[in-house]
Amino acid sequence: MSYRLSIAALWRDTFATARAGMALYLPVAAAFVLLPGVAIELFGPALPKSPAELTPNLVFIALVLPSLIAIVAQAAIIRLVIDKASGIDRSVGEALLVALRLWPLLVVALLLAAVPIGAGLLLFIVPGLYMAGRLTLAMPLVVDGVAAPLAAVRRSWELTENNGWRIIAFTIMWAAWFLALSTIAAIIGGGIATALTGLGAGAAGAVIASVLGGVVGALFTVFNAVGIAVVYLRLRR
Repeated sequence: MSYRLSIAALWRDTFATARAGMALYLPVAAAFVLLPGVAIELFGPALPKSPAELTPNLVFIALVLPSLIAIVAQAAIIRLVIDKASGIDRSVGEALLVALRLWPLLVVALLLAAVPIGAGLLLFIVPGLYMAGRLTLAMPLVVDGVAAPLAAVRRSWELTENNGWRIIAFTIMWAAWFLALSTIAAIIGGGIATALTGLGAGAAGAVIASVLGGVVGALFTVFNAVGIAVVYLRLRR
């Protein structure tokens, strides 16, 4: 019988691990999530007002490019969490070098996982969520050097047996938490931007609003990566 995850234990361990290593993890997320996000928002093309105005170029710049860059941060943080649990002393710089070296393999693994997840989402969403839970460990398996991309997807399916819905429930819990935090940041940022615009400092207001949103995005990246690593550490064998 496979090991059954405890959502309460995952929640507790994720927050404890993130808090303990935040001084290391947050700068990584800031460099590869916050800064690119702010740069794209401030200097990239304006977002369309309707889906009909979307172009491949806009989709790539606004969605695909930030995601590709964020993979480096997630992989480096996962590497640091695994190392900490394994008693390995590795610097942030060394973890980033590992992430950069593995980046092409990680992109392939995530694309391979995205195919069944996307197909499942098209089938009334629920199957896609289940597939996402079962394939969550593809990234840490590649980061930990356990498997190549295709093998990582297969191994993730094996390791998460009887835990797919638990992983998704855990993911939804912290995603909802950060959605609320993001909403609060957007309201505060919007208020500051409006006030500064009225004072003739609209540019400064836009920067502050963008940075607030970027901070939340960076924190989300940290907790996402730590959460995935915690799940992996509990299920690897």
